[in-house]
Amino acid sequence: MMTMMRTALAGLLLSVGLSGMAHADNPRERVADAVASITERVQQERQRLEQDPAYARQVVREELEGLVDFKRITRLVMSRHFATASREQKYRFLEVFQDSLVNTYASGITLYQGQTISVLPLGEGDVRGDRARVRSEITADDGRVIPVFFSLYQDDQGAWLVENVIVNGLNLGKTFRAQFDQAVEQYGGDLDQVIANWSSELEIEGEKAAANPASADEA
Repeated sequence: MMTMMRTALAGLLLSVGLSGMAHADNPRERVADAVASITERVQQERQRLEQDPAYARQVVREELEGLVDFKRITRLVMSRHFATASREQKYRFLEVFQDSLVNTYASGITLYQGQTISVLPLGEGDVRGDRARVRSEITADDGRVIPVFFSLYQDDQGAWLVENVIVNGLNLGKTFRAQFDQAVEQYGGDLDQVIANWSSELEIEGEKAAANPASADEA
């Protein structure tokens, strides 16, 4: 299961990396352009990415920067605990959460070996004002098709930013939020301990059903 998740997470990164490119006219174009950009980079720099973990993390940071709204996501993950956290705790968790995801993605980025990544056309209801859902499919090495749905919003500058992802039916926003709640309970409400022991490495048992497109906007 973890191999499948790492493959999906690699595909997730390959589907969202767009640092330094002009904003696309719509969220689907933004994701589609990203696929062409980052897959080419992985193919060209594969040897260095495999041999240099620090460089792999650097690449992940570059590709996620400007597209994934980590501030928004960490606020959603902290949920009701965000209001009681100190300013210092909020920013510390933002840093820890981002570093943890970068490390997870960096460990899987070279799993891309030319697998098919299809960004599907926008359907009716996929764009609603400043909110959007972009659907994609990753064909794994064993032939399985892994659905990946992105939830995006448009900021004041017109940029489409990712705020949640559903991989093969697993809502990452909800999963991380439940993980944070569980950690708060485990450490008796001590947010400093929760932050110090945080990990975005998901331990998941069993297969997930195909994602319901209607749930892709839920965080």
